Amino acid sequence: MGIGIFSDMRHRADKVKCIGNLRNLYAGAEAFRQDQAHWPQIDPALLKDGGTEYYEQWIAALKPYGFGLSNWLCPTTQRQLNNPDMSKRENVRIDYLPMPFDDKTMTPHLWPKQPWFIERGSVHEGGNLLIYTNGQIGTLQEATSSR
Repeated sequence: MGIGIFSDMRHRADKVKCIGNLRNLYAGAEAFRQDQAHWPQIDPALLKDGGTEYYEQWIAALKPYGFGLSNWLCPTTQRQLNNPDMSKRENVRIDYLPMPFDDKTMTPHLWPKQPWFIERGSVHEGGNLLIYTNGQIGTLQEATSSR
């Protein structure tokens, strides 16, 4: 098997893993919303100064629903960053950015084409992956070209 074929297979597998991560985060956020009657209220202003506290708060919010740090990491991005040691606080990050919603129970479900999570890097064919209110997976490229 040629190197190009192996590389293509790895990229496809990574994209499948990212799609799975987005679906898991979607399920975790929906479970949180149902249990708490609102979307996680994590201040986007925490993204300043590197964002570590913001990332940690999101990871902690969905952890009780079985979703830890690995669900927040794109394998392609992790490899591109030379697999940093994620147990070190300075390396903590999330590769899927959650949208900020208010504390009203149904707000995250009001707009069918409002993404819940968007992949930070455009590392897959078609651009950044995202997941919509209804659980459908799309790309940022598709979302911006349809408007």
